Amino acid sequence: MQVDNNLLVIGLLLLAAALIRGFFARIKLPPVIGLLLLGIALGPTFLQAVKYSELIHWLGEVGVLFLLFEAGLETDVKRLKADSAQALMPAVGGMLLPFIVGATMIMLLTGNLIEALTVGVILTATSVSVSVVTLIDLGKVKSIEGRCIVNAAIIDDILGILLITVLFAVAGSGGSEEGNNLLPFLKIIVFFIFTFVCGKYLIPLLFNNLKKLNLEDSLLKLTLFLLFLYAWLAEYSELAGITGAYFAGLFLGQTQHRQKIIGSISLLGKALFVDIFFIGIGLRFDLFDLEIHYLFLIAFVVQSIFTKLIGVGIGVRLTGLDNVRAFRIGSGMIPRGEVALIVANMAFRRELISADILSATVIMVIATALIPPLLLKYGFTHLKGKTLIE
Repeated sequence: MQVDNNLLVIGLLLLAAALIRGFFARIKLPPVIGLLLLGIALGPTFLQAVKYSELIHWLGEVGVLFLLFEAGLETDVKRLKADSAQALMPAVGGMLLPFIVGATMIMLLTGNLIEALTVGVILTATSVSVSVVTLIDLGKVKSIEGRCIVNAAIIDDILGILLITVLFAVAGSGGSEEGNNLLPFLKIIVFFIFTFVCGKYLIPLLFNNLKKLNLEDSLLKLTLFLLFLYAWLAEYSELAGITGAYFAGLFLGQTQHRQKIIGSISLLGKALFVDIFFIGIGLRFDLFDLEIHYLFLIAFVVQSIFTKLIGVGIGVRLTGLDNVRAFRIGSGMIPRGEVALIVANMAFRRELISADILSATVIMVIATALIPPLLLKYGFTHLKGKTLIE
């Protein structure tokens, strides 16, 4: 039986999401996996109980902005600068190898350059929430490996946003008339100039003086205004709205209200928008009705694991750390998560990738979240290497 009333559907989905979040937190797995599985179970693949609707689509679109805005807020620029020397090479290695191998594989299979580049960008993403939970359990979150994993993942996010920006700009300008080829890039340049000038000077001036302006009670409203303004400006400049959302969060995160904003945005986003986005991905397709070949799916998942492990490992070795630490850090950076799903979903809507690639990405996200805890535990409890002062 399919539930059609929008209000009832959203209410039931939020209730189910709350239960899923609680259960997956208990078993120490990312809730995003549970939300994806919930959408798959309720959608056309199995129960056909909920239909993917315009309302679910809209709520999910806003949820994506909240996710990237929060990622920007949580980017500690000062700490990142201090630790970037050790984390930069693992981050770059963990992006380059998955990008090259993934893009090459799709190029050989389809001959579609844009689709190949998009898959490469999808595979560069890193989500370390599951790794951080495992490191906390092992008492290693503040170790050399733990700090490197977290900081390299932040660098991955920043570089990934820039890659997405370039890719969507190039793809979006492909149909431009010859005389107007420069216009999209001029709009992008203006967007970044405005973004950084406003973020560097106007945002701190406003948010650090809210008490004087008697606007402290309007902190959340002003935050949402800037989030949506930056997202709209990005889209107007023919970029992805998530680019603007991320930079809005990045600049607001440098103000004295950072922690209060993080708490409010996280609460509001997860209460309604974010969970609907992940459930909506599972609701969209019938996985049994896709033409995806199981050999391609296996190859897609396997290469996503080993290219990240090896690429990060090479970067770690270049920083002077030993093979054991390279294995541990590489294992911790295998998971893909929110960013991979966001990029894949946006690329599918822009017709840059097929439904098969989006489905393969969902399965890859689930697989890459399940394996790292086992590898990390093995790396810390069974492998012994050179001992460096932590």
